[in-house]
Amino acid sequence: MAERSTSNCTSREAKNPRIHSHELGASDEGFTESEQPFKILTERCLVGIYVVQDGIFRCINPIGASYAGYTAGELVGKKADLLLHPDDMKPVKRNALEMLQGHRTAPQEFRIVTKTGDVRWIRENLALISYGGRRAILGNCMDITEAKLAEDALQESRRRFGDLIEFLPDATFALDLEGRLIAWNRAAEELTGAKASKMIGKGDYAWALPFWKVRRPMTINLVLRPNRKFEKTYTLFSRERNLAIVEVYVPGIQIGGKNAYLWGKASPLNDSKGNIIGSIEVIRDITQRKRAEEAILQREYELEAKSHELSELNAALKVLLNQRERDKTELEERILFTFEELVLPYVNELRQRRMDARDAAYINILEANLRNILSPLAHKLSAKYLNLTNREVRIADLIREGRSSKDIADLLNITDGSINIYRYRIRKKLGLKKQENLRTYLSSLS
Repeated sequence: MAERSTSNCTSREAKNPRIHSHELGASDEGFTESEQPFKILTERCLVGIYVVQDGIFRCINPIGASYAGYTAGELVGKKADLLLHPDDMKPVKRNALEMLQGHRTAPQEFRIVTKTGDVRWIRENLALISYGGRRAILGNCMDITEAKLAEDALQESRRRFGDLIEFLPDATFALDLEGRLIAWNRAAEELTGAKASKMIGKGDYAWALPFWKVRRPMTINLVLRPNRKFEKTYTLFSRERNLAIVEVYVPGIQIGGKNAYLWGKASPLNDSKGNIIGSIEVIRDITQRKRAEEAILQREYELEAKSHELSELNAALKVLLNQRERDKTELEERILFTFEELVLPYVNELRQRRMDARDAAYINILEANLRNILSPLAHKLSAKYLNLTNREVRIADLIREGRSSKDIADLLNITDGSINIYRYRIRKKLGLKKQENLRTYLSSLS
């Protein structure tokens, strides 16, 4: 009937026949010397002890009576069901019968109503004895009200905790310190396909099966018990104060035919006093975001490759354009050279001969038109080499091509000394110092 007790019978019980060594004593006067230790034991016992016969309390120790706020004398001779809570009357009698018949070995728990009307919780064990030569019931009980209230408070706290995480949008689950699953919310069911009814209460890393297909520690375990071996299995694993944050592909969840990419955060689970009572983990499916990031990285890689390819093509195009420009310049130079060296001398020679006015006019028109056609070329080449004359431009180009002074003199039908004079004039107009190489400088202008 309660959680602390002894065995003490009132003087009224002294009138009942004395019980044997297996029976409970009746009164102080009735105890023999050999029974006095048993009397002392029941009086000092920390649990309630009582004898019920014919539904009446025949004997009860002070502790047992105190659970209900009575003295032993107030209860002896009263009906035993006097203290029972009305709602527990039937189950108590049924459980008592099963206990006495040997069909029930566990103690029963029920409510009693105290003298002041309060409700207390009692845990009771019963056994058959012989009392006064007749069958009776020996009971011992404990007051478990505080423990029951604490248990109820714990259950209520867990219920509220469960209600709190049930509607979180991310998959959330929690473990106690014994490694048993105590919470598995609706989002976790939707993510994994594992129902809470099948998961709650399980241990031995059962919560890892829907994610990894094997039993293994997860972040919810590693936050309290670090393990480098399993931490390395995550793509990302970091700690921030008392949190563990991870990212990883998991084989147990498939999205679009590929492993899902999950983000998770775990932390210790504390009670109201700050004591660690377990751990909790929140998991979010970030597969779509991860694939988008990978697509962006792939696109950036492809754009970088294209950019590099275009850069190479641009460089090649520049080489081609430069070569085209050089070819064009060389062609212009050759045209100008042909005019000056192969056409103009013959025009001048014709002008020296005797001819009528009409032929002379034709010669002048021919020379003027040729000069008009070639003047843009001569201007362009002269601009390239600053203020050089046409002859100096021609000699400068031949020097740039690597021709010797003798070759240039033979080509232009002038003396080597004239070439040296032209070299001097070209260097002076270009502002070159003595140590600077004329050909090298001219090549840098092309």
